[in-house]
Amino acid sequence: MTLTENDTRVYAYVRDLAKRGECATIDEVSRSLGVARSSVARVAKHFGYRGWTDFVTQLVQYHQADDRAGAVNDSVDVVADALERGRSGLVLIDAVGDAEICVQYLILRLAELGFTAAPYSRGMLDAPAAAQGGLLVVFNESGMTLLPSCLDAAAYGLEVVAITASHDTPVSKVADVNVVIKNRKSTPATYEPNYFTAGALALLERAMARWVAGE
Repeated sequence: MTLTENDTRVYAYVRDLAKRGECATIDEVSRSLGVARSSVARVAKHFGYRGWTDFVTQLVQYHQADDRAGAVNDSVDVVADALERGRSGLVLIDAVGDAEICVQYLILRLAELGFTAAPYSRGMLDAPAAAQGGLLVVFNESGMTLLPSCLDAAAYGLEVVAITASHDTPVSKVADVNVVIKNRKSTPATYEPNYFTAGALALLERAMARWVAGE
């Protein structure tokens, strides 16, 4: 079937709303474009969808997924750039809960890349390498527990990179860079993996891969 000019106009209108997360109605499109309601309704089938609802919801979901992918790539770039800035100094890493696995993982990976990295402790802020500047990277889902670490590191002139589950927490507001990883909480009845920790590990690996690729 050959698409008509009205088909392409309707599709473009629905697509533009979908990019904003909005589902267009048949009546809305008909009024806005001056196209008969019956002609608007047929467009979904012309493009291979089951019906109008399938048409508009699929487009919204597609563009939301595209936005999420873009946000992830932006976060990877931000962390990779921070690692580049901290390369000549000391990289300290702190975490709480399940995310503590990220500390040893990141230390080992950074050591392979020639960084000076260590677990955070208050005393490490006086280490000679810290005088050259560097980073504190914290993994704190709630964005509250590691606030003292962030404040101390900032007072010593270290850049603070926080990986949390929200932009609206004490840690995220103190941090120079805050990356958000959404998580679904586990429940006692039905255990689910800690998606925050898994997301943090995946983010780190992608950031380091990008950093190496840019060498």
